[in-house]
Amino acid sequence: MNEIFIFNVAKLAVKSMINAASVYPKPGLVTPLDNDALDGTDYPCFVDGAMSLFQSFVNCASAGIETENLKPDDAFTILQGGAKVGADDVLRATRGRLSMRGYVLCMGLLCSAAGRLTAQKRILTPGALTLTASSFVQGIIERELWPVEDAGGGRNLTAGVRAYLSYGLEGCRGEAEHGYTQTLRAVEVMRRLDATQGQLNFREKLTHTLIEIMTANDDTCIAAHAGISGLLKVQDEAKSALNAGGMTTSAGIDAVFEMDKELRTRGISPRGSAVILACAMFIPELGRLRLTRSGYDE
Repeated sequence: MNEIFIFNVAKLAVKSMINAASVYPKPGLVTPLDNDALDGTDYPCFVDGAMSLFQSFVNCASAGIETENLKPDDAFTILQGGAKVGADDVLRATRGRLSMRGYVLCMGLLCSAAGRLTAQKRILTPGALTLTASSFVQGIIERELWPVEDAGGGRNLTAGVRAYLSYGLEGCRGEAEHGYTQTLRAVEVMRRLDATQGQLNFREKLTHTLIEIMTANDDTCIAAHAGISGLLKVQDEAKSALNAGGMTTSAGIDAVFEMDKELRTRGISPRGSAVILACAMFIPELGRLRLTRSGYDE
């Protein structure tokens, strides 16, 4: 049973990443029709990176099961091994063009949470998944970012660390440690759209959800490359697109496409928001796994 369940969790994680990347339009982000505005990363490269994370997600889900009786912080020490495999595999698969650190952390923790909850015979609800995932990384900001701040920074810092040192933004680490607040908000947006906007197709609902995420997410990728003023400007542009109706009106759709044009011109990619979108797609997928005689099947 465990093997089937672990396989399905990892498969759904990769599926969520690829489905999120397939959405169009996505202002500033990679799609099948557009390259990433920041460095020109294309869709096939993203898919290569996502596929390379399958083994890491298998490792994380397996570790979640195997460490069910350990305290969450002790379990995280073991979970980090699976994350390290993922980081190395992505760099190798994309020839150094992508790191996908946010996906490795946030999606990997959700895989581990699914494993832990299943081993404990608990239901994979959004609240249970995010609380469990968050429990693994309590104190991660203090452990990983405070020492860099005390040391005065240094060379070759990631965008997330630069944004933290400059503006105090915690990025994907903060999203995970604080209980996936933006992710749960996005899950609720998708639920609301399913209930009230039946005329929207799958792609349109996800684009609308992404714009909602961008209104409130303190995206460290944007801040690291465009400063805090650039981040605030993107948030205001997303709010304006939503006020025009987002993907539910012709004026809103025009605003989203205009926003996409502007972000690409300015070389801005809200990659942190893209991670949240993928996680928000992944959580309901986990909740739809059903226990059968041979294991958990879709």
